[in-house]
Amino acid sequence: MLCIECGKREAKYDGLCEECFLKKVKFTSLPKHLDMTICPHCHAVKFGGHWESVPLEDALFRLVDRSIEFLHEYDSYELHISHGDIEGEFPVEARIDVHFKDIHAEEVHYITADIHYESCPRCNRFFGNYFEAIIQLRGMRENEVQEILNFVYERIEHHARKNENLFLTKEVEKREGWDLYLSDKREAKKIAREVCARYGASLKESPQLAGRKDGRDLYRVTYAVRLPDYRVGDIVEVEGNYLLVEDISGTFVKGINIEDGRKKSVDSKKHPVNLVVRRDEIEKAIVVYSRDGTVELLDRNNNIIDTKVEFEVRDGSTVRIARIGDDVYVLPE
Repeated sequence: MLCIECGKREAKYDGLCEECFLKKVKFTSLPKHLDMTICPHCHAVKFGGHWESVPLEDALFRLVDRSIEFLHEYDSYELHISHGDIEGEFPVEARIDVHFKDIHAEEVHYITADIHYESCPRCNRFFGNYFEAIIQLRGMRENEVQEILNFVYERIEHHARKNENLFLTKEVEKREGWDLYLSDKREAKKIAREVCARYGASLKESPQLAGRKDGRDLYRVTYAVRLPDYRVGDIVEVEGNYLLVEDISGTFVKGINIEDGRKKSVDSKKHPVNLVVRRDEIEKAIVVYSRDGTVELLDRNNNIIDTKVEFEVRDGSTVRIARIGDDVYVLPE
């Protein structure tokens, strides 16, 4: 059967030869103008009703790709674009390679893209000082404030990788500690719990009605994180025993009994844990003499101290000591 158009070549496609088919059939259509909406602050791109943080090159490709209208059936296609600087109005050339049966058709479209700027919801919240929760850090020692703040910053950054709506709105230093304002109350609760797990802190949650939206009550939540009196490296008293704290995990305190060197773990919810000596109050001394559990020490003021130990120490070695009442204890390594 010959082509119904030219009558010269074999008809292969809809009664037409390949040459006549390609002259008569158009596979694709693209609008002459495309709008591209970008957030001026974070450069997120708007796709329909949602925003995504993607490179502008990728965003432009997706906008062109989703704007293609196919006018004829096809088997597959490939899109290639070239463009000017992505700002203001700029030209875009879109080349579409279409495959249909044995035919390969290349169609070229020329588009003008126009950049519009609009703040995304996240940036509207951020620059509007939006917050849903406050993490209150209390009970911190002066020399550890930055360490604990850095831990919170790291956890915010970690959770923000999965939740782009999480950010630190502001932070306020107060006489009793720090208040950190966060944009997402669920993520704030996770972070508050992580601080508690790391430092053995207690957590108190206080919701407060902030308004109504779509007939529902909206709450802001304050997470009061209070650190305990003790830290790793301190000496605490638990049921008459003195422990050198080695680890704090949630409510559990792990340490070494400074009298016999045995390791012990206690639950602070079940057993009161009282601070006895802070780590910065622990001193160093030199072992002058050690025999059969009796030790003679020389402290930093060149005073001689006699005490007893349940573990071995070497003459001439430097040891750490803690003063509790009238007693002096040599601390196990």
